[in-house]
Formats: sequence, C-alpha cells, structure tokens
Amino acid sequence: MLKIGEKPMVGHKIRRLRTQLELTQSDMAAAIGISASYLNLIEHNQRPVTVPLLFKLGQAFDIDLKDFAADDSTRQIADITEMFADPAMSGHSISKRELRDFVTSQPNIVASILQFYNSFKAMKLDIQNAATSTGSLRQRYQAVSVVEDIRAYLQDQGNYFDELETAAENFTASANLNLDTLFGDLKRWFKDEMMLDVQIVPAETMGNSVRRYDPHRGRVLLSEALRRPQRSFQLLLQAALLTQDSLISSMVEDAGNEAMSGFLQNTLAGYFAAAVMMPYKEFIKSARDLRYDLDLLGRRFGVSFEQVCHRLTTMNRAGDRGISFFFIRVDLAGNISKRLSAGKMQFANHGGTCGRWVVHQAFRVPSKIITQVAELEEGEQVFTMARTVSPLWSPPGQPESEFAVALGCNVADARDIVHADGLDLGKAAKPVPIGIGCHVCERMDCAQRSQPPLGHQVRFDPFTRKLGLFDLEF
Repeated sequence: MLKIGEKPMVGHKIRRLRTQLELTQSDMAAAIGISASYLNLIEHNQRPVTVPLLFKLGQAFDIDLKDFAADDSTRQIADITEMFADPAMSGHSISKRELRDFVTSQPNIVASILQFYNSFKAMKLDIQNAATSTGSLRQRYQAVSVVEDIRAYLQDQGNYFDELETAAENFTASANLNLDTLFGDLKRWFKDEMMLDVQIVPAETMGNSVRRYDPHRGRVLLSEALRRPQRSFQLLLQAALLTQDSLISSMVEDAGNEAMSGFLQNTLAGYFAAAVMMPYKEFIKSARDLRYDLDLLGRRFGVSFEQVCHRLTTMNRAGDRGISFFFIRVDLAGNISKRLSAGKMQFANHGGTCGRWVVHQAFRVPSKIITQVAELEEGEQVFTMARTVSPLWSPPGQPESEFAVALGCNVADARDIVHADGLDLGKAAKPVPIGIGCHVCERMDCAQRSQPPLGHQVRFDPFTRKLGLFDLEF
C-alpha cells in the first residue's frame, strides 16, 4: 500500500500509458495540471511522482493506483545482477548502485538485454548439446526455463485470476458443494455428473502416483497416503481439467508461451481447486477477522497449512485486496521447490536463499510457526512466518520428504497479523540483515557467505583470518 510521503519512480509507466493513449506530453500534462517540461522530467525519472499527482492521474485516466504505484524494478535489478554474476561476464566490475540507476532510468532497455541474455544461454547450451551429442543438458535447461517462466507469469498477473474465481464460484453452486462435507459432495458429483467412481487405493498400489484418472474404467483413483484436504484438492484439480478445459486452454493460449502450456494448465487447474476450497469472499473476510491466524484459517476451511499460505498470496482482487504476501518452500538442503515474489522480496533465479533467513530454522522446531523481522539490502524490512509441513507417506525404509514453507510481507503490514504480536516492529527494532542470494548480496560482514558477490574480488591475507569463507575487497 502506498503511504503518504512515498514518491515512487514510475516515469516509465507514465510514458507507456501516455503512448498507449496516443497523447502528447502537453495533452497529458494539461489533464493532470502540470507543465509539459515537468512531465518530461517525471517520464525520465528525474522527478518523483507525488501521492497527490498519482491521485490526479487516477482521476484523469482509468488506472489502478496500487498497481501503477508499485515498484516493479526490484525483480529487474535482481535479474540483471545475476546476469553480470555469470562467468561469461567476468572482467566487468559493476556496482549495485550502477545497476539500480540503469534499471530505474531505462527499464525497457533492461528488459531487452535480459531477453537477449536468455537467448544467449539457450544458444550456448545448443552448441554444447551439439558438441556432446546429448540432449540432456538442453532438456534440463528447458525444464528450468519453463519453471521460471511460470513463476514470472504468475507474478506478472499478481497471482490472481478473476475468471477462475468466478468459475469456481459457479461450479460450487451448480455442484451443490458444502465446505463442511466437501469430499463426500465431490464423490457424489463425480458419480452423478461424470459417471466416475472415486476410489481410495492402497499407497503401495499407487506407488509414486497420488491421483490417476482412468476414463476407460470410469474411475478416479486416489492414494490413501493423501490426507483429507489433499484428497479434496486432487478431486477438484481433476474436476477443473474435465469441466474448465475451454477456459483454461484460452488462458494458456493468451499467455503466449507454448513451452509452458502443459505446466501452466496444471497450475491454473490447481488455482481453480484452491478457489473452490477457500472461496475468495469468505476466505479474505476470515483472514481479516482472524488477523491472519494461519492455523485457525486452516481449521476453519478444512485445509492444510501450505494450502492456506498458497491461497493468501492470491488475495489480489481489485477493491478487496489482502496483504501482499511472498511465499517460498524449501527442503533440508535449501533447494527451492516453490516460490512467489512480492514487493521488495524478489527471490534470485539461481542458487539458494539466505542462510540467515528464518525459513531454514523451521526444521529445528517441526510443526511450530516461527517468525522473524529481517532487513533486505535496500533497507526494506520484511516480516516472515515459517513452519515445516507434514510430508506425504513414504514406503518403509525410505526417507520422508521434508519441507518448510515461509509466508511473509512488508513489516508495515505485520501489525495486522496475530503472529507478529509481541514483536518490536518500530524504529527501535533490530531486524536480521538478509539478502536474496550470496552472488547478488553485498553484505561484506556475513560469515555464512557461500560465494563472492558481483563486482568484488576475493582477497588473501596471510596474516589475518576473518570469519566466513571469503575476505573481500570493498
């Protein structure tokens, strides 16, 4: 939420809006009561946009002020910093300040450079592929690229899809579903409307599968390893693929990325399933009434902790928005399996997360929500809640998959969250300094650094040994 006194640098957005409306600088300046020369300075980010001026823009043109005022440069800064950290770019010592100034002043050029860089990586792997006569490297890159494209797509959409919310509401009404008896109601609907039997199958029979659709025998098989919320989710996901195919296919086509079509289809079907289990209006009202108590929200809607966290990141309906949350899921080794950035918290595309971040500490106290106030390099403070999630069943003798999830937001929003009660959120607070990844973090005094940051050389002093792996030149 934009606050009085904040002056976002969104000149490129104003320039893009003016171009789309086919207005001259004089025409737009007259509409909002400033001079054309001052508008020119704003468009080139040489002057900030004040809150009163933003309100004038909102009155004169049909724009969503919250989306318009949002700072979308953070992700570009993280991406281009990672680009210059690539060994192929060695020899160029560029500071974070220089990159930040470049992104702020020339966002469209930055986007073009990043697109070219991605094409370069693909071409490089094609050459390596041809030289080694194996497709494994290229296939691995394609798989990683698709996942990153999906994440970028969700973030660009604000992780909110109004057409799927409406479809979920209509389906709930037409199928006569009740949240208190959801699983039984879904079994009835599959039988009556789709002529399909829902069967719970022994885990050893299903193997690694948790759901299997068998149209020839008229059945949907679910593994007994699934807990009740997961069973309902899997049935709803299958229902989405059967009844919302035209809508989801249209959305996939509009995304304009054929490579991610299959993955995106499943992602959107999952969104539909969550929207049925946690209807938007009821869920956002409950979240506010319960002050975002994650455990009670799960109990009220009969869903898992992770499902609650996922759903909270989608509360972005115009006129009825919730807190802007970021989300991440990691395993014991720190590998990221799910993530969604928000605000200033932009996760790095490669590598793990900061070792100082509370999500890694969750494994020490399983099933307990732990919290942390942290500060990013830019000075932005974030509040994070982290907890381990219950693993699925694993065959005897095999290790269970263990994950921790973290849900967080700007520290200013933490006052509305019950889990932040008792924490010092004021100016006297002492937040934990964290970064989004060692290769793009310039905190020199970190003893947990795993690699040097961009633009700094490793130094060796035979007379002094400092904490941490690296002694870095400033």
